[in-house]
Amino acid sequence: MQAKEILVRERAGVARKAEPVRVSVPFAKGELPDLDALCLQDGAGEPVLSQLQVLSRWKDGSVQWLHCDFAADAPASAELRYRLAPGDFAAPEAAGELRVTPGKDSWQVDTGAARFQLDARILRPFLQVQGGEEPASGAGLCRLKNCAGKELQGTVEQIALENFGALRATLRLEGAFAAAARFCCRLHFFAGKSRCRIELTLHNPRRARHAGGLWDLGDPGSLLFRGLRFELPLEQPGEQLVIPEPGAERVMPIRGGSLSLLQQSSGGSSAQGAGYRLLEGGELLLEGKRATPLIWCGVGARGVGALLPRFWQEFPKEVAAGPAALCLSLFPEGLEPHELQGGERSTSSLWLDFCCRPEDMAPLAAPLSLSPAPEAVRASGVLGDLPPVAGDFVDRFLPGPQALFERREAIDEYGWRNFGDIYADHEAVYHHGSDPFVSHYNNQYDVCAGLYRKFLATGDPCWGELASDLARHVLDIDIYHTREDREEYNGGLFWHTDHYISAGNATHRTYSKLHLGVKDPRYWGGGPDAEHCYTTGLLLHYFLTGNPDFRDAVLTLADWCYGALDGSRLLLATAKKSLRYMSLLRYGKGSLFPRYPFDRGTGNALTACLDAFQLSGDRTYLARAEELIRGALHPMDDIEARGLGNPELAWSYTVLLGAVAKFLDKKSELKEWDEAFALARAGLLAYADWMERHEFPYLRKTELLEYPNETWAAQELRKCVVLYRAARYAPQDRRLALLEKARQLLKEARVDLERFPTSNCTRPVALMLQNGWIAAALENELPAHCFGGEPVFTAGAGTPKLSGATVVARIVRELWDAIRETTLKRELAWLRSRL
Repeated sequence: MQAKEILVRERAGVARKAEPVRVSVPFAKGELPDLDALCLQDGAGEPVLSQLQVLSRWKDGSVQWLHCDFAADAPASAELRYRLAPGDFAAPEAAGELRVTPGKDSWQVDTGAARFQLDARILRPFLQVQGGEEPASGAGLCRLKNCAGKELQGTVEQIALENFGALRATLRLEGAFAAAARFCCRLHFFAGKSRCRIELTLHNPRRARHAGGLWDLGDPGSLLFRGLRFELPLEQPGEQLVIPEPGAERVMPIRGGSLSLLQQSSGGSSAQGAGYRLLEGGELLLEGKRATPLIWCGVGARGVGALLPRFWQEFPKEVAAGPAALCLSLFPEGLEPHELQGGERSTSSLWLDFCCRPEDMAPLAAPLSLSPAPEAVRASGVLGDLPPVAGDFVDRFLPGPQALFERREAIDEYGWRNFGDIYADHEAVYHHGSDPFVSHYNNQYDVCAGLYRKFLATGDPCWGELASDLARHVLDIDIYHTREDREEYNGGLFWHTDHYISAGNATHRTYSKLHLGVKDPRYWGGGPDAEHCYTTGLLLHYFLTGNPDFRDAVLTLADWCYGALDGSRLLLATAKKSLRYMSLLRYGKGSLFPRYPFDRGTGNALTACLDAFQLSGDRTYLARAEELIRGALHPMDDIEARGLGNPELAWSYTVLLGAVAKFLDKKSELKEWDEAFALARAGLLAYADWMERHEFPYLRKTELLEYPNETWAAQELRKCVVLYRAARYAPQDRRLALLEKARQLLKEARVDLERFPTSNCTRPVALMLQNGWIAAALENELPAHCFGGEPVFTAGAGTPKLSGATVVARIVRELWDAIRETTLKRELAWLRSRL
């Protein structure tokens, strides 16, 4: 194998010594059969101790994605290249031996620099911590205060060692605060370090009631509470100090009182209220805009410190340092209660060090940035749709990632619920007035995956930061984490807020009661929907971080999306669906009547199944993908009956065809050129041939469009992708026509995008991030491994047409399936979820 370079960037101007870091590196098929002869080297070629974890493998068993923990050294403002190379070099020993000892009432973790005793029954999480040879902290507390003023302790129901190696150990604690809320707490420990990283997720598992299809704050399913905090008692009291911002001066008590710092808003130009206030015993010492505070208590070179990353970004937050304890408020107490909506989560992260100087913790406010070298990613072949390093199509319209960071400021896209999402500024184009127009994007068109592609193609850490922030937001806020609502909602992904209407009180859900005056509620439903399901960005986040929550999210979304399309096999649900089938006969007779819609919903479900198969290797997902294709299209279809010439109704068919091409790529990778492959290939080529003859740039027929804007120009890129990918599977004599059509549509799209000043808005940019790679691909020859020859498939009838006979046949079949699978309990649950 060729050596794989890892880029290590220090961007804060602070030298690093043995900083724990993590990075993932992709490998080509067959390149790395095993890990036995693999060595990590620093920039000088010296061996470095590493902890390796295989996240995925190719079909032949060789490594595809490899996750790597190590301790990095970096001078201030430096950019280094570490290397994973073949060879059997003797790596240095770890700074301390990492040991984890389970127990019934408590677990012990020894890092060599500190000893941690964890309570296995109550979420503290520490019973005692010893830093070096001296006790540093006693039994801590983690308390959730409800609106009645009662403090609830977290009961640990399960504790598990999630990850263990020479350098890092991760424990996962799960449980509940009485019946109010659930929690998940991850604790990361590091060999030779006295520090611990804590990630606490607070979860409201109840459903929202969403009466009338409205998802506003104040819903009866919401969890209201006063505060959530950690308290850390100190065994060795000493002087206390706060450094409110990186590089700021230390602030110490003037009168010997406790110090507290509260971040009340983001501190930005669009924020409501002040930024942060630093107090001593209620007396104001300092005010500022944006804090990332480090608090510390100790004597000389020995003390206990704490730091909360994303402190101001995920306001409100508060920290306090007293002579006997540190207090970290993830949700500080205030005049108004906090609200966690039904099925919503919030994750906070913090660092604790139990034997340190203040300057030892300062670098944690701006950790090192790591990425696999772009040339290593491209050579691995794990992503076939990477944009070019320079001259990417989207670069014409977006000057760089900084433009998206700046976009957050327009509507103050900060706070624990909002941070990470991207402002949907395209929805504000028709807004009049001076008030900010608030609209949330909720990862439409999987902009997260597009951002990660730019990150992997360029190595620019800013793209990766945007993608990572968005992935965390999607996981906690945009996914509906409940099992108590309708089956077609549970575990799904919420829509973006509604078009051209302010989000109102619905936060990142649709719809709000504030919309009643501008929209007909008869057409509302809200809730998650298969037409808004995106998994590839979460898949890439898992591969790049190793966080198993994102793996679970991809699998859950794939199950939900497929189930939402397939429908609940219940008598009541089938009866309701049957009425909808009957209503189709009134106006759609003669059109095609597929089992699965010929639109983005089926395309999203197909992509989700392929992503889930990529993660799990479970062929159930591949079988579902085959089923979705068979139920949505056929090479013998009467394509004219689809009505694809009506863009307002049919534009998203290209999402489905693009997903069919991904299915062909996966089957080719597996070398499974079977009947399912042949049918999908023939179907894709049949529709691509129709596109070559009939497709047109949508903006050339503006009379067909309600809003003839820049988004329609960006949608043309989807057609180009479908035609290009179809050409790769077309017979030799048909490839040129498909490619020429793609180039023609690309040229028209570029012209149209350049004439709209709004082409740099979020939605067209998302489409370009996802599909803009096609511009560079069309400048080159097709890859040599194209699949030639005429498609051969088992003959059969195409998708049936809508008629009384086909509707009755569908109803009878689905009723029979429901009779076989339903239970009284499920029928009652279906009914209750709609009352």
